[in-house]
Amino acid sequence: MLTINELSKSYGEHHALQNVSFDLAKGERVALLGANGSGKTTTINSICRLLEWDQGDIFFDGENIKQSLSYLRNIGVVLGGCRNTNWRLTASQNAEYFARLRGVSKKQSLETINKLEEQLGLAQYKQKEVGKLSTGNKQKASLLCALAYQPQLLLLDEPTLGLDSQTVTELQNIIVKQSNELEQGFLITSHDMAFIDKICNRVIVIDEGKIIFNGEISTLKQELFHFEMRLKLTPSDRAKVNGVITSLWSANTQFVQGKEDIIVHYDSPEQAFATVNWLAQQTIIPLELSINPLSVETAYHSLVNKEIQ
Repeated sequence: MLTINELSKSYGEHHALQNVSFDLAKGERVALLGANGSGKTTTINSICRLLEWDQGDIFFDGENIKQSLSYLRNIGVVLGGCRNTNWRLTASQNAEYFARLRGVSKKQSLETINKLEEQLGLAQYKQKEVGKLSTGNKQKASLLCALAYQPQLLLLDEPTLGLDSQTVTELQNIIVKQSNELEQGFLITSHDMAFIDKICNRVIVIDEGKIIFNGEISTLKQELFHFEMRLKLTPSDRAKVNGVITSLWSANTQFVQGKEDIIVHYDSPEQAFATVNWLAQQTIIPLELSINPLSVETAYHSLVNKEIQ
């Protein structure tokens, strides 16, 4: 459905994008991750034709988007922190306006809008102008507009910004359901890694305008580490542990020394046994000791740190 081919964009000496290439198929839910300034928003804005890039091509359903703007009828967009609704209209009026512009019948658009309003928690504000809504509810109104006409591709830039946890869960359900049943594609940027971990099939990591990973989230975790141990000790016990901790682990590990915690990333469960046994032998009782599967957030940051090193 969407193909990005060798996309490059510079602002003076700053290379915002450097030969970025990736595909997104129907029904895929793809996360585009990266730090602020990494090139995520430049990529989204290029797909929307909100800016002109320097080199490369973007294709939608096999057609170069520079040849025609008609593809925009099949794209829904939420741009992080941007006002993309008419504040003098209600959320449903905004959504109906955008749906009718794209040829959706009034009956069909209202049925979809009413259902989404309930799911997003906007039904109680049905008569309230968007300009009078809270920041979180303004974000819900933007999501309603993007989702209501059921476009082939949705570009969601920080979609959970300002949302409460219940709405985030509902949004997860909506995205998964619509991608599965309607084969809608989703390209999502977010700093909410738990949200990404639950809904996305694939993750693309971009750093300083270059793609440094493109694959399944499970593969990202496997390429780095599977588990994380966090160890919190008293200052005196930590002094004892610091001298021996690295010798208790095999080579394929990563140590992070926090202000209060010692954090170890590693591959297999048995690697932790030596440290736990040593603590018991020394009668050292940790203030906290946790062992957990590696989260996508930790995997992402580990990957970026690895590239920097």
